[in-house]
Formats: sequence, structure tokens, C-alpha cells
Amino acid sequence: MQITINKALCTLLLTLLYTNVVFSQSTIKKDTIYASTLTTVNVYSLKGKQTNKVQKLTHADWVKHDAGDVLSQIPGFSSIKKSGNFGFDPVFRGFKWEQLSILNDGGLTAHAACPNRMDPPTSQVMINQVEKIEIMKGPHNFRFGPSTGAVINFKTASPEFPSSGEFFGRLNMGKESNGDIFRSEGMLGHKSKRLQIITAGSYSNGTDYKDGLDSIIPATFSRGALNLNTAYLVKPNQVFSLNVTRNFAKNTDFPTLMMDLLSDDTWMIQGKYAIKSTTRWYNEWNSQIFNSQVQHQMGNGLRPTAASMLSHVYSNTETSGGRTEFVINKNSLNIYFGGDLKYEYANGNRTRKMITGMMAGKTFTDTLWQKANMLRTGIFTHIDKKLGRFDFSFSTRLDRVVSNANEPSKAFLNTYTTINMVNINPSISIGANTQIAKNVQVGVWAGRGVRSASITEKYINFLPVGLDAYEVVGNPMLKPEINNQVDMILQYRNTKTNIQATVFLSSVENYISSVVNSNLKPVIPTSPGVRNFVNIAAAKLYGFEFNWGQQLQKYLRNDFSATYTNGHNSNLDEPLPEIAPFELRDRVELSSFNNKLLTSISVRYAAKQDRVSAVYKERITESFTLFDMGLKYSLIDKVQLSLDAVNILDIAYREHLSRFISSTRPMNSPGRNFIMMVSFNF
Repeated sequence: MQITINKALCTLLLTLLYTNVVFSQSTIKKDTIYASTLTTVNVYSLKGKQTNKVQKLTHADWVKHDAGDVLSQIPGFSSIKKSGNFGFDPVFRGFKWEQLSILNDGGLTAHAACPNRMDPPTSQVMINQVEKIEIMKGPHNFRFGPSTGAVINFKTASPEFPSSGEFFGRLNMGKESNGDIFRSEGMLGHKSKRLQIITAGSYSNGTDYKDGLDSIIPATFSRGALNLNTAYLVKPNQVFSLNVTRNFAKNTDFPTLMMDLLSDDTWMIQGKYAIKSTTRWYNEWNSQIFNSQVQHQMGNGLRPTAASMLSHVYSNTETSGGRTEFVINKNSLNIYFGGDLKYEYANGNRTRKMITGMMAGKTFTDTLWQKANMLRTGIFTHIDKKLGRFDFSFSTRLDRVVSNANEPSKAFLNTYTTINMVNINPSISIGANTQIAKNVQVGVWAGRGVRSASITEKYINFLPVGLDAYEVVGNPMLKPEINNQVDMILQYRNTKTNIQATVFLSSVENYISSVVNSNLKPVIPTSPGVRNFVNIAAAKLYGFEFNWGQQLQKYLRNDFSATYTNGHNSNLDEPLPEIAPFELRDRVELSSFNNKLLTSISVRYAAKQDRVSAVYKERITESFTLFDMGLKYSLIDKVQLSLDAVNILDIAYREHLSRFISSTRPMNSPGRNFIMMVSFNF
């Protein structure tokens, strides 16, 4: 079945791309960048892409080795951390895993090949090729697939074709004192009238770090990436681009799990064809196909537990798909419509070699996902329309999702009689905003987003993949999860102040969670038991985000934010697990010496989180306050130096979503850390 689906998939995708190439005769206009002042879509541009002037003082985003770490700097985001330096799994407004859609340029993504998500999709994003991050909050924009919690789209820069050829490039290197972390990244490109070629690479490594109590936290990691990005102007109206990335990680500590990452090797390929027109019935026609393949190995060979049992996992996943979209711009009307599909496949085995006891010498093999696959096909429409003082937005899509396990285990077949499922998922959202007074806008969006359960939620086969140590078994009969959500936004803006407050109310039907099933026997006798995924009739989430940016003086700026989320399991009448606490952030920036020197002071306060899940035995997290300082100086137009002091007071603290190394030992975050970087651009 897998081969048949792949052949059909490739045929359809190549047909879409071929017709997109052949049948258009429009003209490409120079790219225009615009932003809505009030929307559920937030755009975050990464600093440092234009380097002739000193930009805002932030850590060099493009040199980081994990995009989840970049997202955690954005108010409202947090991360589930199982390792001190890698695999930060993002959480936004209490939504996580497949409730968040992680994309590269609207399509390309990777399926985690580790059942415990050592390698979430964000870890596969090559951040130094990203120009900006689009965050589409809630179930309100369905152009890029199903959306329940949010769509996070990492976008690369549009290609340029100057009249004369020119080279360009960048090199960044940095060192961190706590953990002896070395970071580097570079890019070299050439662009001409018809062709742009960019090659890029990055490499980072580090060792154990100290927390604020001078305790050693295992955090060794090694991470690298290579990229080739080409764009060719086929005709004045047609651009073909190809993006190929290889990511690799090895010998990375995951002290909160039973195994460490031994190797993670990933290929990601994306081909796109873009057309713009002023003479056809459409203004843009964009198509793409993509494929990612992840090879993952982990084991406990270096752990004390290996004295009794040596475990090793080899797994692989594949994600293939494509999309085609037409864009029509007519006066005050913007229409986006098209279709997309995505095929996912996951496979892997765990071997357990018994070293001591009566079973010494015996080896057992456990299947992970039972060679599961999922095929999603969908059609979508998104409309933005201005009528008088009102801006209206309408978005909808219809998905058909087929899932199956090709080699189900006996234990799984004894638990479920139905393995393959078909879901039909309709999603819809409508919203409007208007100006109610001078400099004041208000908007309201109401949406209903539907997603089918993931491969892990359907087919994971007796493995501990959740918050606690219980083994978890999937449920192929899970109903699609439905998020009914309202977002309300109020914004005040003038030349020196921008205040935006967002409130969201979410009611989730068929919320996917897990419960202890005493009728199921765990594979490993030392496991406390087995959980199986189930639908909860209702779960509630609500909260707010508040942002206030002020240009106090010509060279002085202040940015303040506050975020809060409350999640509740209506069935059990208790809090949902893994909800980040109330948080405040403030940052003051001073520019001096004709913008050559930028100084900053930042403070972050996280409140005590005592709304925790009893059934998951979640721990209370105490409040903490962090202070950071930074300097960035431009020696010349092409060279910049930066120095940051992070956690200046050397506070010992644990992020609420960080796991525990043992029942009594939390995985605390790093203590005081000094970061020095040098950047060269041409």
C-alpha cells in the first residue's frame, strides 16, 4: 500500500507542477511587502538580514541550531524541554504537538522520527535561511493546512535578479561561557539576471552546563546543517526554485528520557514554481512539491540502566506532499484558493538485549508505529474583503484523511478491531476588524478548526511518549479534534506607541488526551502501567497576550509584554497538563554613537504555576525573575561585535515545561552565561 500511495502522490504532484510551468504567460512584478495593522497573523522578521545599520539588540537568531529556541523568545511561546540544548518542542497557548502546524515556506515539514520527539519539526528548520516567521494564531487561516492551535510558517527571502551579477555572503561565530558552546553559521551566494544560488552551513556543539546552584546538567550536543537554495528566472513571468537541506545531530544528551540521541540524519527537499500576472484572471499562481526523510537512532548504552538491559532504537519517517494556490487581487478583494496534500509514513523498531537475570542473553524487538501511514488531501479558500470601514476575513477548507498501519502488532490487534480509518474534516472561520476611534482598532474572529489524530496518537505501540513514565498505546479510532475559538483584538497606535491586547476563548471538542488503562499490560515490567489515547468530550482554554511598544525618545525604546493561558479538562475537572504560567517581559534599548552602539536591559518574570494536572503527577513550578544585559557594536559597516550577559543574577530556576532528570532532580535552566559573537557580512 505504501508503494501505491507514493506512486499516485508523485504523479499528482508532478502534474500540478508541470501544468503550473506550461500554461502561464504573465509578468512578474517586483515583490511588495505589506502588513496588516490588526490581524490574527503576526510576522516576526529575523534581525540581521540587512546589516549596513545596527539592528535591534537580540541574540543572533540565524546562528541558533534549534528554531524552537528562537520561538521561545516570542511572547506567548514556551517549549517542552527534555534536553538542555536540543529538541525544544514549542507550545503556544497550551497547544502542542500536531495542534501546531510547523511549515517551511508554506509546505515543507518533517515528521519526528523519535517517538519521544527528540527531533520535533522545529529542530529541522535551518534558521539561518529564514527571513521571517509568520504565526497564524488559532483556527482562523486554513491556506496551509488544518489549523487548531496555530500555524507557524518559516519563510525564506524572495530571490533577487539584478541586472549585473554580484556575490554576497555572511559569517557569524559565537561562544558561550556556560556549557562551552560554540556556534557558527555562514552563507555565500551569487545573483544575476537569471540565476540566484545560495549555499549555507551551520555547526554548533556544547557540553554540560551549570545551573544557578552550580549543579551540572548533562547537555552535550552536536548539530550541523548544509543547504543549497537556487532560483532560476525561467521567463520574465516565471521563477523556479529548489531548496535542499541536510541536517545532522549526534551524541546528544537527553537526561530526562531513558535514552540519548545517537544520530539524527535528515534530508529536506522543496521545489517551487511561482508566477505573477497582470493580464490573466489571476495575479499569482504558486505551486510546490516537497519531501523530507528522517533517520534516527537512540540508545541507553551510556546509561547505568544498561547494566541490566541494553536498548536501541532505529526509526525513520517520511513526509511528502505539495500544494497549488491561485491568488486574485481586485481592488479591495483578495482571494486565495487551491488544494494540497500530505503523505506521512513512520516506522521503527526497538531492540532490548537482556544482560542480567533469568532472561540474560535474550533479545526482544518491539515495533514503534507499526509501519503506519496517513494521507491527507484538502481544498481551501481564504478571502479578505474591505467594505467601508470594515475589513472582513473568511477562511475555510475541507480535508479527507486516510490512516492505516501496515504491520500491526498482536497486542495492538487484541486492543482494537479497526485499524484503518477515514475522516472528513470541514473547517471554517470568519472575522472582521474596524477603526472605532482615532488610532484605535478592534477585531473579532470566530473559527472552527478540525484535525485528525496524528500517527503517534493513532498507532504508537506501548512506548512511554508522554509527560509521565507510563507506556502509551495509540488509538486508531480517535475522533478528529475540533477547536472552536474566538479571538478578540484591541489596538491603539500612534507615532510613538503601539498597544495591542488579544483575548482568546477556546472550547475543544473530542480533545485528544490519554488515560490509564488497567486492562493493558506494559511491555516492560518496570513500567508503572499503560495509558491509551482517548477523546475527552470537552476541554477549555482561555487567556490573553498584551504587547506595548514605545519609542520613548529618538534613541530610546521600550517593549513590554504579558501573556497568560488557562487550560481545563472538563471531564476530570482539573487543569490540563503542560500549560506555561503567567509571564511578563520588558526590554529597554538605547542606541548611541550614530547607531553604532546598541545597549539593552531585559527582565523576565514567570509566575508560580500551581495549576497542574494531578492525573499526570505534574509538578508545581516556583516563580522566577531573570535579568539580561547586552551590547552590540559596529566596528565598520560590515563587522559587528556583540556581548550578552544572560541570567546575570545566576538564578536557579526551572521552566515549567522542562522535564525532570529523576523524581527529585529537575532539569534546571543554565545559570549565569556570557555570550560573545562576531558577524561579518558582504
